[in-house]
Amino acid sequence: MRRITFHIMMAMIIVTIIILHVAGAIIDSKRAPSAENGILDLRNWNFEKDGIVPLNGMWKMKWGSLLPTEKITDSSSMMADVKVPSSWNQLTNPGFSKKGTGVATYYLTIKKNAKDNLLGVWLPSIYSSYRMWVNGKPIIHEGQVSEFEDYAVPSMKQRMVMVSTPGNTADIVIEVTNFSHHRGGIWQSLYLGSSEKIISKGRLELVRDSMLFGCLLMVGLYHIGLFIERRKDWYTFLFAILCIAMAIRILTSGDAILLTWFPGLSWYFVIRLEYVLMIVATMAGCGYVRYLFYEDACYRTYTIMNVAGALLIGSIVFLPVRTFTSYLLLYQLYVIAAACYVIIMNMKAVYNHRMGAHIALFGFTVFNILVLNDILYYHSLAPIRDLAPSGLVFCVFMQSLMISMRYSKAMYDVESVTIELRELNANLEARIQERTAALTQMNANLEMKNYELERMETSRRHLFTNISHDLRTPMTLIRGYLEALQDEVIQDREQQKKYIRLMLNKINGLNHLIDDLFELSKLEARRVPVSIESVLLEHFISHLEEHYELELRSRGLMFACYNLTYRNAPPVSLMLEVDIDRMMQVFDNIIYNAVKFTPIGGSITIEVDYLKQEQAVHIQITDTGIGVGEEDLPYLFDRFYKNDKSRNSMTGGSGIGLAIAKEIVELHLGRIGVESVQGHGTTFYIILPAQVK
Repeated sequence: MRRITFHIMMAMIIVTIIILHVAGAIIDSKRAPSAENGILDLRNWNFEKDGIVPLNGMWKMKWGSLLPTEKITDSSSMMADVKVPSSWNQLTNPGFSKKGTGVATYYLTIKKNAKDNLLGVWLPSIYSSYRMWVNGKPIIHEGQVSEFEDYAVPSMKQRMVMVSTPGNTADIVIEVTNFSHHRGGIWQSLYLGSSEKIISKGRLELVRDSMLFGCLLMVGLYHIGLFIERRKDWYTFLFAILCIAMAIRILTSGDAILLTWFPGLSWYFVIRLEYVLMIVATMAGCGYVRYLFYEDACYRTYTIMNVAGALLIGSIVFLPVRTFTSYLLLYQLYVIAAACYVIIMNMKAVYNHRMGAHIALFGFTVFNILVLNDILYYHSLAPIRDLAPSGLVFCVFMQSLMISMRYSKAMYDVESVTIELRELNANLEARIQERTAALTQMNANLEMKNYELERMETSRRHLFTNISHDLRTPMTLIRGYLEALQDEVIQDREQQKKYIRLMLNKINGLNHLIDDLFELSKLEARRVPVSIESVLLEHFISHLEEHYELELRSRGLMFACYNLTYRNAPPVSLMLEVDIDRMMQVFDNIIYNAVKFTPIGGSITIEVDYLKQEQAVHIQITDTGIGVGEEDLPYLFDRFYKNDKSRNSMTGGSGIGLAIAKEIVELHLGRIGVESVQGHGTTFYIILPAQVK
């Protein structure tokens, strides 16, 4: 927004300068008196109030000779009246050359007030060399004036001089020589005024040209920088060439600042440079529009314009100055054709709604109108001069505004894309995290599945091993009994029935063993159905008391349950997540095992406490039985482990009850252990997760 405001302000300033320039020229042309018959009457002109006056009108001129100052007055009646400003090519007087080359002497008498003693004269570039006298005194010269071509030296500078003009009249004599340019004579206005006004005019023109040069050069260098940063945008480079070419051309025309900076430069070089820059700027302008509105530009026309421009530059470089300057109309037609091409391409772009096309069209239209004005002025068809540089600066700022809009749009798009990319990256990171979490979960699931498969495979191997191990002895006994019956070794009927009952008992034991093995295998493989429910710990303890108290007391054992959780948790606040039936199976295995090895009169107690740090319930089942030897403790939860000290064959145990209990507790995410000293009883402990409601 700031860039747009700045460009609009600069455009308004330039338009204001152009309007003031035009208005001033029109006012001056209306108010200033004109010379008639070689005499300019300024007696009613106030230089302080009315300002400077152009010395326009009908001057006296002697064609073909350089008259000494003392002969001017005598020959004035024989001199022809010619219009100033006008070039020799436009003169229609008989005997005058229309080729623009030759020599001539201009004469003008100025009637003025005697008080206007010190006056200033502003002289434009007079092609191609001149010498001026005022009241018979030599005042200034530019180049070398001579009637002979070999001795004439061209030069081009705008000059201002201060002259003393006592009395009521001032005679101005200007000798002009031109053998180098196709156009000769005084074809721009001279100005007369007070010394302060003339100095001010010279300074203003110098400041104007310097400001225009600086503005165009800075804009050109700026766009070269843009092109270096983004070489894809060729229109920025061509726009830079247009600006720089026009900036340097300002130095070669008008006040010829280039010759002031570099006095050693040749007049011929400066003229060639001025024309070359005009063509280069035109070609750059066409290329700028062509690449700016690439979709709308005509490539064939652009190619033709480039070829024609290259041919014109070649003619400027290789032909003599007087020759190629005589083709000025051709160069001007080329500029007009380029202007038409630019305008048409711009109008197409506006029609197709290209970004900034209306701004570019407005700028180029103003510039082309002012260029046309200068072309007409060059042919003495327009009263106002040197508007093209100001028009170019206006056009440059309009193009800069349009390019700034494009770059602002590009930056906005980049920022939008950046924001979208950031959001995409953020979402991508979130997605990656989600996918990673999902993959981690999948890996965990796969590991769990693999673990379960390993457990199932291990359980299967153990099942077959255990079946092979624990079935061999009873099957051998049954076989022996059957062989004895078959061989009629046992004849007694009662003995036969006894052996049959023994075989039936073995078969029932085998059935129980097979059931336990399958139960253990399913528990190890985590394939048993589990019905988890929330149970209040108080209710669970009450259930244990009801289930075991009467039976144990009937066997002559003391039984008690102690709830110690009140020490670490509020009463009636602990919840267990358990399968009641499966958990009762654990307690059956532990308590009935304790019953087998606890003598009558002994005791079995259950103590329940709450481990606050672990958020778990600690359950201890303690008996006063014969205990377990230290060497047997590590193997109590192994399947089929039997020892005469703890679990012998006399008790009828299968040796897998505690292994089943261990699997059920681990299925509830708990753990089970045992502590015992032989002869002093055994303590089993179970730790289960609990929640405080």
